[in-house]
This record gives sequence, structure tokens and C-alpha cells, in this order.
Amino acid sequence: MAARRGGDRYPRPGERLAPATLQEVLLEPAPARLVDGTPAAGLRLCDLDESIWEKLEPDAILALAEITLDRVAAGCARQVFHKRRFPRPPEGLKFEDLRLEHRTRLCLAREGFDEDPGALGTWTIGEILSIRSFGPRCLVDLLSALETLLGHGGQLCAELTDEARRLAAMPEAAEVFSDDPRFGPVMREVNVEVRSAKQLAEHLLSRAQDGPDPRFAAAEVRRLRERIEGLPNWKLEEELIQIFASTENQRNREILIGYYGWKDGRRHTLAEIGARYGMTRERTRQICAKLVKRRTSSAVLAPVMDRVLGLVAGRLPAPAERVEGALVEAEVTAVGMPLESIAGAAKLLGRDPPFRIVRVEGGRLAVRPDQMDVPAAAVEAAKKEVYYHGLTTVKQVEASLAGRFPGRIGTELMVQTLQMIEGFRWLDRKTGWFRLVAINKHGLPRAIEKVLAVAGPIRVGDLRSAIGRNRRMWKVPPPKSVLLEFCRQSPGLKVKGDVIAAEPARDWRKVLTGVERELVSILKEHGPVLERGAIEDLCVARGMNRFSFHAFIASSGVISQYGHSVYGLLGADVSAKTVQSLARRGRANRMPARVLDCHGTTEDGKPWLSYRLSKAASTYAVITVPSTLKDVVRGKYQLLTPDGSVVGTLAAKDGRAWGLGAFLRRQGAQVDDHVVITLDLERRTAVIAMNGVVPVDGGR
Repeated sequence: MAARRGGDRYPRPGERLAPATLQEVLLEPAPARLVDGTPAAGLRLCDLDESIWEKLEPDAILALAEITLDRVAAGCARQVFHKRRFPRPPEGLKFEDLRLEHRTRLCLAREGFDEDPGALGTWTIGEILSIRSFGPRCLVDLLSALETLLGHGGQLCAELTDEARRLAAMPEAAEVFSDDPRFGPVMREVNVEVRSAKQLAEHLLSRAQDGPDPRFAAAEVRRLRERIEGLPNWKLEEELIQIFASTENQRNREILIGYYGWKDGRRHTLAEIGARYGMTRERTRQICAKLVKRRTSSAVLAPVMDRVLGLVAGRLPAPAERVEGALVEAEVTAVGMPLESIAGAAKLLGRDPPFRIVRVEGGRLAVRPDQMDVPAAAVEAAKKEVYYHGLTTVKQVEASLAGRFPGRIGTELMVQTLQMIEGFRWLDRKTGWFRLVAINKHGLPRAIEKVLAVAGPIRVGDLRSAIGRNRRMWKVPPPKSVLLEFCRQSPGLKVKGDVIAAEPARDWRKVLTGVERELVSILKEHGPVLERGAIEDLCVARGMNRFSFHAFIASSGVISQYGHSVYGLLGADVSAKTVQSLARRGRANRMPARVLDCHGTTEDGKPWLSYRLSKAASTYAVITVPSTLKDVVRGKYQLLTPDGSVVGTLAAKDGRAWGLGAFLRRQGAQVDDHVVITLDLERRTAVIAMNGVVPVDGGR
């Protein structure tokens, strides 16, 4: 099949057929037609070492040699290994020992290698291929001869074994993959087949013989190990550039770095970068997408990114600018990368960032992913509380959201969120009281304005008592220290010691409205203090609703109670003797009034009750039920007029009944009016009549 060949012609009996240095283009299986049924069955081209001469016939070996030459020629055309360093020849090698083909000897001799074969170890394969007339066949001829000599060295290289042990001991070795541009080129210099650095170390530790240049391999393993050890010392942007922008195309490299902001910390738009390089947005996007595309799903070793994500997670929640400043102080980034860019880069590396950036009043807040929707709700709740009360606490806002976001909120999240609201001011940071200057109309501001308009300068304790009368507004009024700080921050108010004054003074006629203004007007005219009944009569005489009077006399901050049933203007200068006199007069005028006039049953057995309304009964619409009937009429009844119209619900319990208020107000009930209620216990109805005829059957 093959012509006779001289002893120096490749392939030479006893020498390697396929150079290990060119392994990556020789990974395909040897053709089955040449090796099936022989000891070489299942071997790849790269496995055809010196032992092949004992496994195959010469004709098969010659055919495999031609296939090897074809594959190497294709690899040389693609410049697969042009940058690879040529194996270092053994010390003391004589040029004649290589038994090279004639052309190979001439080409090398022309470059002086016949005098110094050891110099081959300082060249790259690409440089050797550039020698005139030195082609792929000469390369295979030279490497086969050289690797055969190197393989007869005997003992394994101790330096390479030691470096392999050190690499295997590194925890990160399992995360260092050959497709990572930071490590792949170094790993391929030693072995093109290994998937990870750990696998490389295990392969070297289990090797039966050394490769063509074990000392070079040891140096490459050392370089790989030192590169891994040095990863934590990089800046984040350097780490990202090394991973994603390792392309030799400088333009594409700059496009990617600019788009993601890894050079100056600011992301640039596709249009901006495209204009800079004279290309479309779409072409710019394609370049970036290609460079960041991950070839496998393997996790990328990125210790700096992992450290950065840990630092951010440990500072949540916090304003984004503060976290970014902390990263600069920690010296993990030199350009001050924004958190948005860090999150994007983390996703490129297959990591889910442990934070999200949300907008709060134009600011940026970094929170946990499960807290993204909390800040907006907190801002809304805080504004609502402040709008109604004028101020509030962090705890109050937190409590109002606890039901909506169980387990996802906390005081620190509330504090960081609320501080970003426009006009936020602390009143007492320790206890969490705050205000929003932009919302400064209702609640406390309005109450203070009324109090100062009526009472003038006032001590903070008296102010707290005055606003605390409104139980609907304040279950517990703010502490005195909070009130003082609120007034210090309020324009038009002056605080001296514990006294608060308005500058200029307020006119109560312009500040007060409605019932409060009428009350103050009456007390200014007839007071400043009066017995409650007298005030009520004066107010009703002026057309005031009796219910409104009772509501405001009990809750208005400009009214103060000076004694039993004695009320007057807040801050009025009145003696104890006057108060006692008014209280005695009031007790004397209050005669006991029997509200329940009589009761009985109708001819068909329905109980009825007749009442003569007192001032209290006509106001509060609460009536008594005689003890003989309290268990009989207990429960709820549909309240009807004599013509059958529904006017409400009557409820009776423990000797009292209520629910007549709406009907009495609609009828304009007055003191001494009569009301008769007839109950149908079976139908659960109660018919009410004003000033009607009392049933004539055995009433009491």
C-alpha cells in the first residue's frame, strides 16, 4: 500500500505518530476500518504514541500518519495553536539525535537550531511555522521526534507533581473551568481535554508519564494557581472585564465596557456608543450580546462579585448612594459602579442579586427582593397619617402595614424609606416621631393654631392637655418634647422654654369656624366660664344642634373643664371660688326628672312604654326599661312609625334601650315631649309614636 520509506522519514518506527502538543486537533477517533479488531481499537488520533508500532501493521500506521498530517494542516490554517510555546528540548540534546526529515533539518539549520537545539523552547509554534518552507509536515516531524525523546526521561517530574498537588488542594479549583477566558488558555497549554482546574490536577497526579515539556507544564500550573489566588485582589470592574471583555478586538472590547459602564461607572446607551463608532444601535447590541453570552450553565468563579453582593446584602435596607459609597470605601470598585450595574453584571454571571432598587420620592433605595413593594405602601401610609394627625411615628406606619406585608417589614426599612420622603423631619428620632413639612395643614397644626388663637401663649403641658381632649384624633397625645420640637420647626411659632406663642398673634374669629366659633363667641360674651347647662341653653337658643354642642363641649381643644359641669375658654383667668359657685348653682338647677312615665300591655298582650323626654334623653336617645320587663323585651326590634315606615333598629339590654336618636332628631324632639313605644315580641317590631295617646289597658 505504501512505498518504501527511508529511516528518517515520518512516521519513523518506534516514534510517536501524533504529537501530544497538537492534541486539540487530534481528538477524533481513529478510523474504525484501520483499528477495529486490533489492540488499537477505540483509540483517538491523539493517543497514537510509540506503542502504536506494536499494535498495527505498517500500512495502517502510514494511513493514520496521513490522516494526522491532514488534521494538523487544518489546525495550522486556523491558527489554533500559533501562540503555544514550543516544548523545551532536553538539556544536552544533539541535533542529530532527532533523526529529522531532510527538509525539516534544512529549515531548522538555516535558523541556527542545529547549533543550539535548546533554543526551540523559546519559540512559539506560530513562529516556527513562519520559517520559510517549514509547513505542517515539518512541524509533525519535529514534534514526533522531540516528544519521543522527552518521553524516555524515566521518572515523573517532581515539580509538576508538586504543583498539581497544590492546585488540587485549592477549593476554587472545582469552579475554574476551561471555557473561562481567564483560565482556559493556561489550562489548554497543559491539557486541552480537561473541563476544570480540579480535573487538570487529578489528571496530572494520576499520569503514568510526563508530557513533552513537564517543566513548562509545571510553570503553567503554577501560573494558573497564582491567577486563581489573585482573583480577590481585583476590582469588580476588572473582574468583569477579564471575564467578558477578553476579546482581542479592541473596538468590541471598548464597546462592551462602555455599554455596561465598567470603565467610568456610568452605563452608556446603545445609541451613544453606536454614534461613537459609526454603527447602528442594533449592531452595537449584537456585539455586546455575543460577548456576554455564556457558553455553558456552569457557575463562573467571581469572588469579587460574590464579596460585593455580600457587602450589599449586609447593608440592606439603605439608600443606594450610601451603599455605593461603602463599596468604594471597601476598595472593591474603583469607578463607583452603581447598584443597577452591579445587579446587571451579577445576572450575567448567573447570580440572582440579593437586592432590588426602588424609587422613593425621586431617590433610590436598596431593599431585599421580597420588600420591593413595601416602600411605596409605606410612603402612602405615612402621608395619610401625617395628613390626618400632622405627625406620626415610625411604629405607627409599620403597624398599619403589618397585615399587608407579614414578615417583610421592619423598623429599619421604615426608617430608611420615610427619611427619603420630601419634607421629612425628625421630631424625636429615639421614639420615632416625625413630620412631613410638605403636609402641614390638618391635625396638630390646625389644633395648635386654634389653641393659640383662643388662649394666647401657652405652656406645652397645657397644650398637650388641650389637644388630648379630642379622643377621636388622639388616643394618647404626642409627648411634650415632641410638641415643643414640632413648634420649633413651625414657621410663625416661637418657643421660649416650655411656652409656645404665635407670632404674630392669631385672631380667633378668623381661625375658628362653625360650632367652635359659636361656643367661643358665647363664652367670650357670657363667660369666660359657665355651667354646662347654661352654655347648652345659650347655644340651642342660637340655633345650635344639641348633639353638636355635646360633641364639641367634650372634645374641643379651645374649651377646658374647670370643675364638675363647669366649662370655659382655654386659658381663662378664673378663681376657684367662681368655679365652685357655678358648680353649686348647676346642681341646684338640675332637678331629677323621671323619663319613664308609665308602661303596660295592650289588649292583645303587647307591652308598651311611655316616656317624657328629659334633656339628656332627648339628646342621647337612651331610655330605661322597667325591671319587670327588661328580660321580656331584651334583644333587637325593627323600629316602625304608626304608618309602618321603617325608621331604624331598637336594641334593649340590661334595663336600657337605644336606637331612637335618628327618629327623635328627624321629629325635632324637645324636652317634655312624650314618646310611646309598643313592642310586638313575636314579629320583633317596635312602633314608636310622638305625643300620641297612651293605651288604656291597665297601665302603671
